[in-house]
Amino acid sequence: MGTEISLFSKKSFIEASKKFVCVRLGTYESKEHQDMVRKLLGGSFQNTAFVVYSPDGETALTRSHRSPKHVFGNDVEAGMKKIADQYPAKKPVSDSIVTDFHSFKQSLNVAAADQRLLVFSVKAKEMPKDAGAKMKAVFNDDEVKGRYFFDIMGKDDKNWGKAIEGDTSGVGIYIIRSGKFGTDGKVMKHLSWEASADEIKAALKSANAEFSKTEKRKVYSEHVSEGRKKGVNYKNTMPPGEDRDGDGKIDERPKRGERRGPPSGEKPPF
Repeated sequence: MGTEISLFSKKSFIEASKKFVCVRLGTYESKEHQDMVRKLLGGSFQNTAFVVYSPDGETALTRSHRSPKHVFGNDVEAGMKKIADQYPAKKPVSDSIVTDFHSFKQSLNVAAADQRLLVFSVKAKEMPKDAGAKMKAVFNDDEVKGRYFFDIMGKDDKNWGKAIEGDTSGVGIYIIRSGKFGTDGKVMKHLSWEASADEIKAALKSANAEFSKTEKRKVYSEHVSEGRKKGVNYKNTMPPGEDRDGDGKIDERPKRGERRGPPSGEKPPF
C-alpha cells in the first residue's frame, strides 16, 4: 500500500482525479459496499479494489483490480486523462454533491485516522431554502475541499453526542475534533443553519488553524501499540478481515508462521 499512498498524495494525481467522481467504499460498514468489491474481484474480498465506470455508474471502462497501477500501469494519470477527455464534465465542480458517511461512528473514526476535522450536520425540521446550495458552495470552495470530512446525521445517529465533549443538543453545523483513536471527540464550534457561507468558511479556517497547531502527526506502529495497551476496540458493522479465496466467508487469521493466501501453486481468484 505504500506506493499507492504516495500516488494518491501526488499533486498531479489529485488534479487528474478532479475530473472524476471519486468514491471511497465503506466495506466494513456496509454489506452492499462489500458485495461491490466482491463483484469487482471475482468473488474474493480484499481491502482495496479499483475500477473506472462511465457516467451511468454501471458500465466499466477499465478492468477491475487491486489498485490504479494494476489497471493503468505506471502512467496512471495518462490513463485517467484519456478517459476524462472522452467524458467531459457537463456541470462545474462547484456543483458537486457533498459527501456523506454511513454513520457518525464511522465519520468520527475516519477523521481521526486521517487527522482532519469533522463537520457534522444536524438538520432542523424546517431548513432554510438555501441550505443545500450554501453547503455545496462551502465544501467545493478551493480553500475547503479536501481539508475536512463532512457527515450528515442519519437515522442511526440519534445518540451521536454521547461520546462528544460539549453541548450537542441543538441542530446546526458542528465542527468536531476527533479523539486520538476516533471513539470520542469534542465540539470546537457550533453554527446555526442561518450562518452564511462566509461565516462557515471563517469558522472552519479558525478551527483548522487551532487544530494544526496542536495535532501531532501519528506514527502508525506507535499508535497501534498504544491503542492495544489501552484496550481500544473499534467495532465494525461487518466482520473485519479479507476473503481471499472467495468462499463468501472472512478468512481466519493465519497462525504465526503460517502462509497467508491461497495454497501454494494456486492463483488468487482475480
